[in-house]
Amino acid sequence: MTDSPSNTIIVMSDEHRPDALGCAGHQHVETPNLDALASSGVRFANAYCPSPLCAPGRASFVTGRYVHEIGAWDNAASYDGSDPTWGDHFDREGIHTASVGKLDFQPGVEGFAEQLEPGYRSSPDVNGLEREPPNVRENARERIVGKPSNGPSAGEAADIRRTDRAIEWLEDRGDEDGWILYLNLTNPHFPLVSQYYDRYADVDVLPIDYPAGDDHPIVEELREHFDGRDIDEETLMDTQRAYFGLCTSVDEQVGRIVETLDRLGLRDDTLLAYTSDHGEPLGDHETWWKCNMYDPSVGIPLILDAPGVEGDRVDAPVSLLDLVPTIADALGVEHADDWRGVSQWSVMTGDRAPDEHRAVFSEYHAHGTSRGMFMLRDGQYKYVYYPDHPDQLFDMESDPDELTNLADEDAYRPVVDRLRQRLRERVSPDPDTVDRRARKDQRRRRELPVDEWWGVADVET
Repeated sequence: MTDSPSNTIIVMSDEHRPDALGCAGHQHVETPNLDALASSGVRFANAYCPSPLCAPGRASFVTGRYVHEIGAWDNAASYDGSDPTWGDHFDREGIHTASVGKLDFQPGVEGFAEQLEPGYRSSPDVNGLEREPPNVRENARERIVGKPSNGPSAGEAADIRRTDRAIEWLEDRGDEDGWILYLNLTNPHFPLVSQYYDRYADVDVLPIDYPAGDDHPIVEELREHFDGRDIDEETLMDTQRAYFGLCTSVDEQVGRIVETLDRLGLRDDTLLAYTSDHGEPLGDHETWWKCNMYDPSVGIPLILDAPGVEGDRVDAPVSLLDLVPTIADALGVEHADDWRGVSQWSVMTGDRAPDEHRAVFSEYHAHGTSRGMFMLRDGQYKYVYYPDHPDQLFDMESDPDELTNLADEDAYRPVVDRLRQRLRERVSPDPDTVDRRARKDQRRRRELPVDEWWGVADVET
């Protein structure tokens, strides 16, 4: 029988792609603390975010609901407080919640009992409202160039400060049990400037599929929007080096949290989770800044360590939305009725086998695209539906780099038909209607004065 924890810490980074971990087999990235956490806990090797963009993904995570249900379409429709958060839910159940760092909520919005150094979204992002046609993003290329830093960069210094604050909060709790601490770090999000760049200065890694071998219309729009084509090899390698350095910097903060738990005698009573809001393609498939359904963008790390749980790797697909129901089961708290995730606690304790046949869902409705995209990861297959444009289908076992689109091959027509039907069952009333609804709401907000862009997004037909 597995001992149940009394407390939880969630460390959420920003833009950490799932393969940029030593425990994921990366040949260069140094993440010893996360590797140790994966060794003692459970690493979900195929975890996906609900939307590969900061504000929509985080709004979905804190509410436990899909983006199309809450209308958080883009970075001008951040969480506005109109739907309850899991913080509200746990607080009602007697579990005290506190957040530290980036939230990406609209200014002043609350979702947790304590919000320490809350990183609100300072202003709405106009780019997400300019979709027909998409614009070319201003200064996009400048933000993906990797650079060294003498001492901690601004982002690294902010993460050190936030971790300091989380450690202070833990020290102040004393022997008090029954809490959840949600620590949000900025890195490895661009700008790609790191104090550990030099550690990787001799690492020569280039993106996969650059320049891209496909010309899918929607992905082509993204490539133009982010102005990331025709970059020389040395600059591409600099980008990777700085990103790896930022991953190592994040790992150091996780190590500081683990050391604090050990020092305070809390490790054996605390579930510790590490994850990210989405990934970062780093030029793979000639794409940047997340915002697509390739695994480096829509995939995330997900590592959970808890008392009595033995080290394991789970390959069955899971969702970031599964994390909160998993914590609820670990703490003995009832689920909210509208949470869309599935608890993995019984998988972690060995009481249930992973669900190999479950379909995990993600969606995107924001900048750089004239139409949305909807993804299902179902067993070995990943299916991506684009309204008014061709489908994509990848066999993730034989083609993990997603180089060969199988959607138009006759032999895979039954797979496409099956997954398209599963998608229609997941998205209400259907993906095409949701896509039109998102674009209609964005046109509506685009016509308002800038100070009214926030508001409550329209989720009605």
